[in-house]
Amino acid sequence: MRTDEVLFSFSLFSLVLYFQLCSTGDTLKAGQKITTNPLENLVSSNRTFELGFFPLSGSSSDVKSYYLGIWYHGLEPQTVVWVANRVKPVPDSSGVFRIAEDGNLVIEAVSTERYWSSKIEASSSTNRTVKLLESGNLVLMDDNLGRSNYTWQSFQHPTDTFLPGMKMDASLALTSWRNSTDPAPGNFTFTMAPEDERGSFVVQKQSQIYWDLDELDSNENSQVVFNFLGNTATRGTRSHNFSDQTIFTSKPYNYTKSRLLMNSSGELQFLKWDEHEWEKRWSGPADEYDIHDYCGSFGICNRNNHIGCKCLPGFAPIPEGELQGHGCVRKSISCINTDVTFLNLTNIKVRNPDHEIFTETDAECQSFCISKCPLCQAYSYNRSTYSDRSPFTCNIWTHNLSSLVEEYDRGRDLSILVKISDIAPTAKTCEPCGTYEIPYPLSTGPNCGDLMYKFNCTKSTGQVNFMMPEGISYQVTRIEEDTRTFFIQADASYSCSLRRDQNNTPNFPFNVVDCIQDFGIVKFSWQPAPEPPCNRPMDCMNWPHSTCRETRCHCDLKYRWNNSIMSCTQEEPSREHLTHRLALILTVILGSMAILACITAFVLVRRKKKAHKLDRASTQIQESLYESEKRVKGLIGLGSLEEKDIEGIEVPCYTFASILAATDNFTDSYKLGRGGYGPVYKGTFPGGQDIAVKRLSSVSTQGLEEFKNEVILIAKLQHRNLVRLRGYCIKGDEKILLYEYMPNKSLDSFIFDRTRTSLLDWPIRFEIIVGIARGMLYLHQDSRLRVIHRDLKTSNILLDEEMNPKISDFGLAKIFGGKETEASTERVVGTYGYMAPEYALDGFFSIKSDVFSFGVVLLEILSGKRNTGFYQSKQISSLLGHAWKLWTENKLLDLMDPSLCETCNENEFIKCAVIGLLCVQDEPSDRPTMSNVLSMLDIEAVTMPIPTPPTFFVNKRHSSSASSSSKPDIGQFESSYQEGR
Repeated sequence: MRTDEVLFSFSLFSLVLYFQLCSTGDTLKAGQKITTNPLENLVSSNRTFELGFFPLSGSSSDVKSYYLGIWYHGLEPQTVVWVANRVKPVPDSSGVFRIAEDGNLVIEAVSTERYWSSKIEASSSTNRTVKLLESGNLVLMDDNLGRSNYTWQSFQHPTDTFLPGMKMDASLALTSWRNSTDPAPGNFTFTMAPEDERGSFVVQKQSQIYWDLDELDSNENSQVVFNFLGNTATRGTRSHNFSDQTIFTSKPYNYTKSRLLMNSSGELQFLKWDEHEWEKRWSGPADEYDIHDYCGSFGICNRNNHIGCKCLPGFAPIPEGELQGHGCVRKSISCINTDVTFLNLTNIKVRNPDHEIFTETDAECQSFCISKCPLCQAYSYNRSTYSDRSPFTCNIWTHNLSSLVEEYDRGRDLSILVKISDIAPTAKTCEPCGTYEIPYPLSTGPNCGDLMYKFNCTKSTGQVNFMMPEGISYQVTRIEEDTRTFFIQADASYSCSLRRDQNNTPNFPFNVVDCIQDFGIVKFSWQPAPEPPCNRPMDCMNWPHSTCRETRCHCDLKYRWNNSIMSCTQEEPSREHLTHRLALILTVILGSMAILACITAFVLVRRKKKAHKLDRASTQIQESLYESEKRVKGLIGLGSLEEKDIEGIEVPCYTFASILAATDNFTDSYKLGRGGYGPVYKGTFPGGQDIAVKRLSSVSTQGLEEFKNEVILIAKLQHRNLVRLRGYCIKGDEKILLYEYMPNKSLDSFIFDRTRTSLLDWPIRFEIIVGIARGMLYLHQDSRLRVIHRDLKTSNILLDEEMNPKISDFGLAKIFGGKETEASTERVVGTYGYMAPEYALDGFFSIKSDVFSFGVVLLEILSGKRNTGFYQSKQISSLLGHAWKLWTENKLLDLMDPSLCETCNENEFIKCAVIGLLCVQDEPSDRPTMSNVLSMLDIEAVTMPIPTPPTFFVNKRHSSSASSSSKPDIGQFESSYQEGR
């Protein structure tokens, strides 16, 4: 007996010791750990919650993934409320949960790989303790700070479940599981609405609003849920009321074993344990109509029936697809007071307004909305709803209306701006009733439609009702004009089988098409309408080819009523009439065929002759191309050029006859324009190639030397911003140059034309400026020859079909060899207003002379004004002086062409204006090179030198001593040069 007692005592001691070693209770200290062994789990003090590792549910593999989570202790099935490593599960059973050396909570494996961490400030692990509270909150405490101060807690990092005791604020979000068995983050998130939204909570699907909880259902369970969240929701001083009325419950609610779950299907559920299972006390969204923007813009639905979405009166479905997810657009738009009205709807659920103001009356609110057309889409006037809480009575919507639901218990009275003609009644159709358009022949009043197809409209509620022969009225839920059908909502007493037997009721133009007894939905069709009703001749004015006889608009002679299109159409002719008509048609056809055969033969003969003529012209062109290089050498006399330069010339020479054929003998209808050198024609070569033909007149200032110069230069220069020479011709006194055809002509035809200047917005002008700069850089630096153009101006900048600039007219250009960059001449040629001062006055030119011309062109592009002929005042007689004066006054934006105001980038504009002033400085050495100019244009933020006063604005004796690093006094300047035309 004594031996048994000793054995029993030893067994009891061993069992107690085992549980002390294996179970850690509700607390985990430094040096302790939790593994996948269930006996090591933490259990709260009253054994409500448990923390430990659990495997991925539904895994059929022998090797399972493990998660660390918290679940209700002892409940079946296991109900997990929090997961730590939901993003990265432990791939096997070697997982360990412990307090790391840096004081963080971590999940690790045998391989020391870390799968999760609390990521808080490092501290000694010996001072920290983990405890699972009875509320389900896992807390990390620092012994130095006291037990009531939590260094970290799971309630601030929830997964998909909200528990009693949590604080719902802006930083808290519930993210659903990927599916019912996988804890990884899913598609749905429950969180507080953004600050700019008036709603309190939202459910998002992949970062887009899926459900907006800005309204509160009236049942008691939903009030309990929102009290559950609302009583703990704080965000500064912001109020979180969930409806327009204060929420009260009849008695305090026991939230023990209650939770709010964001499930993987997008449903937010409030669950409470009821002895053996979780009972769903509330969930949302209640149906698909609660989903945000379910019907799209200006689409509306009714949750009291199952018909789906429809467009509001005055709107039409977006044609890309079905109504769901796309919505509707206005049939037409107008902001003229006499052309617009409001579609007045009642009990409408709509998203929160975009603006709120105070107005005394509904009429003031309506007038404010019309004054903001086309921004204002709708308004709602609240006479007393907010009188005790808000000073705002007029709600305005400026964005498209979405999430519209009719017959909503706490809905608004909503007035939507529409064009009168889109909803106004006509002799054929009645005005809309609420959200329902009433097509002909349906009638809701004595003066519209056909009274045989009578319906009733309740304007106060916007509902359409249908009266059965026995006098019972049913609510209409949908009307489809295209299929001549409508739907009614019937009650349980409605018998589908009996109604189908009544389809042949006399004088009843409606038939039952379908009936769904379970949902109480009955689909009717209406018979095609007979001739329209009338009481007087004027009633038939809107029905062409008809006359009022007795009580109907009967069709006139040779017309008959077509009930499919509801109009009078011509009768089909008799058989005898058809025979006679067929004979007449055959006669006409045969005669027409004979005439057509003659015309075809004539056209073929003429085309053959023309083809022969074109072949001869093409042959002549080919022969001339064969001799082109030889004729260029003989024409130009290139004694000063090396042999290698001569061999590279590839300028085709065309015969004068081929050019006459291409321009139809220089007909005026082919003329594109005229300059000092002569007219320019459009020509077309065989094969359809368009060219520009520049015919130098005998009195042209561009002589033979300039003509030769241009042929050589353009043949050697190849750049996307230089015009291409296609060929040339010389015969007697005729000197002709053939260029690539530029359909948009020259730059000056746009910027100096008040109607066409708006076609060049700022992005296009900036690209033109950059393109000209690139072309000039190529001439000065990047080409095989160093070329000074000497006649750069807006009329010499041509624009192709894509508005790309191309520099043209190289007749005055000079070629430099080696590193030469300047020269002088006694013959000054060019265009005043664009000529550099050292060239115009002293005959000295260089690449800086072209820079000056570029600066003038740049300022003309910015201002839309010519430098020549510009007059601002007696002190300022040039565009350059005007620009300089605006720069000294820090008003460079006043230089802007008015047509650029809407599209201009102000920083780019000011940069370009300063570059223009740098280019037109009086001293050539102060001007930048084209390489510098292009760098300043390409770099967004660039430091530029301060310009000195421009040429022709400062007296020559002042300019030579002016500083290049400071702004001179405007009082020192005077005009010393009167520009030519």
